Amino acid sequence: MKDVVIIPSYLKINAVPGNEVLIYDTYEELQKIIKQMEDQYILFIYERDYDPEIEAVKKSSFTVIICFDDDFEQISNSIFKINGEKVTSFSILSIVTLLKLNLDYYNRIIDNLQIGISLTVEKDPAKLYGSILTFLRKATGAQAGTLYLMSEDKQKIFFVSSQNSLFDKKLIEKKEVPFNRESLVGYVCHTGKVLNIHDAYHIPKNAKYHFNDAIDKKMNYRTVSIITVPMKTAAGDIVGAVQLINKKKETKPDPVPFGKFDEMVLKSLSTLAAVSVENNNLLVETETLLNNMIVSSVKAIEQRDPATKGHSLRVAAYTVALLKRLSKIDDFKGRFTFDRSTKRTAEIAALLHDFGKVGVREKILMKQSRLYPETVEAMKWRLKYIFVAAKDSKDIDIVAQLLEKIDELNVPRPHSDEEKDLIGKAEKLVFNINGEEVPLLLEEERKHLNIARGTLDPQERVDMERHVEYSYELLSSMDWPYELRNVPKIASSHHEKLDGSGYPCGKDASKLGITERVMMIVDIYDALTAKDRPYKKAMPAQKALSIIEFDVKAGKLDKEIYDIFVEKREEIEREVKRTIAKKQFDG
Repeated sequence: MKDVVIIPSYLKINAVPGNEVLIYDTYEELQKIIKQMEDQYILFIYERDYDPEIEAVKKSSFTVIICFDDDFEQISNSIFKINGEKVTSFSILSIVTLLKLNLDYYNRIIDNLQIGISLTVEKDPAKLYGSILTFLRKATGAQAGTLYLMSEDKQKIFFVSSQNSLFDKKLIEKKEVPFNRESLVGYVCHTGKVLNIHDAYHIPKNAKYHFNDAIDKKMNYRTVSIITVPMKTAAGDIVGAVQLINKKKETKPDPVPFGKFDEMVLKSLSTLAAVSVENNNLLVETETLLNNMIVSSVKAIEQRDPATKGHSLRVAAYTVALLKRLSKIDDFKGRFTFDRSTKRTAEIAALLHDFGKVGVREKILMKQSRLYPETVEAMKWRLKYIFVAAKDSKDIDIVAQLLEKIDELNVPRPHSDEEKDLIGKAEKLVFNINGEEVPLLLEEERKHLNIARGTLDPQERVDMERHVEYSYELLSSMDWPYELRNVPKIASSHHEKLDGSGYPCGKDASKLGITERVMMIVDIYDALTAKDRPYKKAMPAQKALSIIEFDVKAGKLDKEIYDIFVEKREEIEREVKRTIAKKQFDG
């Protein structure tokens, strides 16, 4: 704060050492001064002119009322009274000095409270460590600082963050330092004591610790005052240390020693920082556990349906990559925020969007052709039996053709006209063998051979589509963290459509957010372009996009998002490949 003192001319005081003094004669002059003021100021005003509602009083850091019947009195946190008959230049200086000191300590207390609030809400480790250093340096006036954390086994010290107002911090960072108990940090972490050194180059020779000047020499820097404080949890465990260097004061060019007040502030804030680090470590461990459970769930799904291996991982990568690009487009910036919570929710929802397949009967989930293998086997034996037992029948050629072509008819591809004709004839035939009527095709066989698309008949498709309901039921039964509360809703919406024709809930555009709309598109795209499956060939990207475009034109999928996906597809696919490769490399 710029040190400004506003004084009425009647006091006959024109200067207050170390402060800028503004003099006013009348109330009107005071108002003119205030209108031009941008800095904080201390106001001296006669009792006759004082009004708590005037702008001059409201805007002041402190107001001192000059009266003639009272001694010094504090009216409120910022309003004081003094006896005008006892006012001298020295008393004004004393009052201003005390008020400024009071304001400085008040601001430091507020800053420290803000530190506490900030440390409790920060979840990103890198930002947390940087925030701890920034706050501690600000609280003490330190030019530089370093944060160290200990390994769980207390055998190593990690150099995790550093700051120096004179250098780029990256020039002096490293990851691990030996746990040397004779170093300043090692001594503090080992003993739990605070080290407050006034001059790093004049440590007594018989001290149990020493200063390493290697960084000073490398950076052409001069370390003078150092304070190193252990970071202790509420239970007394030491999780690391904070080291601050070279306390600076505006009035002095050279570093000054850290004082007792600095020690007190650092010990208090270091404890809070230790708790924040401990909580952050627990959060990281919890997230790691959650990630492992999610990965295990995805693997469980893939083991039940090996043909779709990698699908969930790719859909998650596509979803995040497309959301990232949408967040940079003006038309989407006001519609959603691509922050950590959004990204994490989208990624987890996409990874678990097929989680409900664990509830689908394996017979349906693993069906790779129109007929089940055991059905084909039984059907062939019956056809052979009919061929032998009814060899004199006029329709025996149809039996022979069907027996010859059954494997081809079972392949999930469109039937030729000739094949349709054969099935149509076969499904009408019934042979009388030894007085027993034996149909050439059983009802289930007829129904499955007539499947026009894919491998599932209408009832099997309904059963398969229920995997979305199972996903919602299973995921909703979990107690998700608040920021991930929408995972079940988003994960179970990937088969919905904007016109309400999707499933399981028939949601329309009004109930489908950006993340759901993105996942609806990329899920179809990956399913179409994925590697060959037993029931389909991998589809070229352009053909897959043309199929998706059909639904876009029909109002089922979001056109804006689709257009961005088409425009950015190649770079998105490159990012997806990098993401998948990294996931596989990481484990």
